[in-house]
Amino acid sequence: MKLRWRCGRMSRGSTIVEFAVTLLVFITLLVGIIEFGWLFFIQHTLQYATREGTRLALVGGTVNDPSGNPMTRVDSIIRTIRDGASLAVNPDAVLIAIYPVRESFGDPENWENLQDAGESGAIMRVRSRVVHTFFTPLIGGFFPGGRITLQAEGTYRNEKFDE
Repeated sequence: MKLRWRCGRMSRGSTIVEFAVTLLVFITLLVGIIEFGWLFFIQHTLQYATREGTRLALVGGTVNDPSGNPMTRVDSIIRTIRDGASLAVNPDAVLIAIYPVRESFGDPENWENLQDAGESGAIMRVRSRVVHTFFTPLIGGFFPGGRITLQAEGTYRNEKFDE
């Protein structure tokens, strides 16, 4: 009789422990899905914005500033990219480099700071970068400083246009 009572008593609370372990795994998966979903959304939005800026750049187009004055080609490209990326990130946090590509299709020195829309017929590259900080230390712990730099780029040849 005593043995039966002990066995029944030993299994008390096991359901709550199993539930807690299962809940922990479920919440970890849920947080990971949300974090990486947001990361991929930012990356996709940055690619879209860079593509739109590249389309404007290759035809030599410009846009107007809020007061209606025409902007330079470089400023127009930057504004187009930042406007497109503003859905997912702070537009001012997007770092944009526009520069001519070398004959070997390599990048010039200090390309991170270049802002040159190029001449008609030149082969150009637009590169957009943004630093993403993870919401939770659970996922951010896998990355240095809890951050990752996302980047999108487009390489194109400027069409013939009047400068």
